[in-house]
Amino acid sequence: MDRIRISRLFSSHQRELADYVGRQLNDRDLAADFVQETFVRFMEHGDALPAGACRAFLYSTVRNLVIDHVRSRQRRKTSSVPVDDLAHIADDRPRADEVAAAREKIRQIAALLDELPQLTRRIFVLNRVTGLSYCTVATRLDVSESTVQKHLATALRHLLSRLPR
Repeated sequence: MDRIRISRLFSSHQRELADYVGRQLNDRDLAADFVQETFVRFMEHGDALPAGACRAFLYSTVRNLVIDHVRSRQRRKTSSVPVDDLAHIADDRPRADEVAAAREKIRQIAALLDELPQLTRRIFVLNRVTGLSYCTVATRLDVSESTVQKHLATALRHLLSRLPR
């Protein structure tokens, strides 16, 4: 990279780029950081640019840095809420009796699954609990997809016939 070319570009455009960023973000320190980052990127990629395209490269780079910064700041933005407003937010956690009922249902299902043959139980757990597709379960257990479907149907019939409604 030609140091003289960079030095001339920096002295020619540093102030106008800093003013541009300063107007966009209202932060002179951040503007200086973005201008410096722009010239670092120019040093990495600017060799291939013709002299007439350098200013456009500098402006597009600094503009993209500003856009990325604004987007990042908006993603992290939170607003404060008065404490009194927090009292009106509904608690979405399940009630203790709902948790107890769900645990009991899980115990019932586990007991019913224990009544099934091992292969049927494994197929049910891999598909319905773990979320694996029929094809993946078949491959993992070295059986056909048809076998997976048949065993899954058996497991579901068993559970549905024995679970209280």
